[in-house]
Amino acid sequence: MYLVYLLKSDKYSYVGMTNNFTRRLRQHNKEIKGGARYTSNRDSWYPVLIIDGFQDMKSAMQCEWRLKRGKKGVDGRIRYLNDYLLKNDKWTSKSDLIINQNLTYYIDDDYKNELSFDTKELYWK
Repeated sequence: MYLVYLLKSDKYSYVGMTNNFTRRLRQHNKEIKGGARYTSNRDSWYPVLIIDGFQDMKSAMQCEWRLKRGKKGVDGRIRYLNDYLLKNDKWTSKSDLIINQNLTYYIDDDYKNELSFDTKELYWK
């Protein structure tokens, strides 16, 4: 299983995907080697959104690609996700229907009112 995540550090945001979130977050926070270059200049990254349940890497990458095309910043990306899901049924023209992917959306309590569909609380802080 794969997931797509949105991280926050101060006023910055980062979208990525992985099949091992704990390891990947540790990499972004420089606890272990291998984080993205973009996150290496900032400290204390934490998740504000996780979209879990992708069956394969390709599906997760299609969602990641879509979220990176939207507005920047945490607020902008979450609003973009909400608006996108209300108007579209696929991440890309070649992806499976989103509704058939059985995804679970976890969101930080500070942002839960930004999404107009079912979510679960993200316990992380």
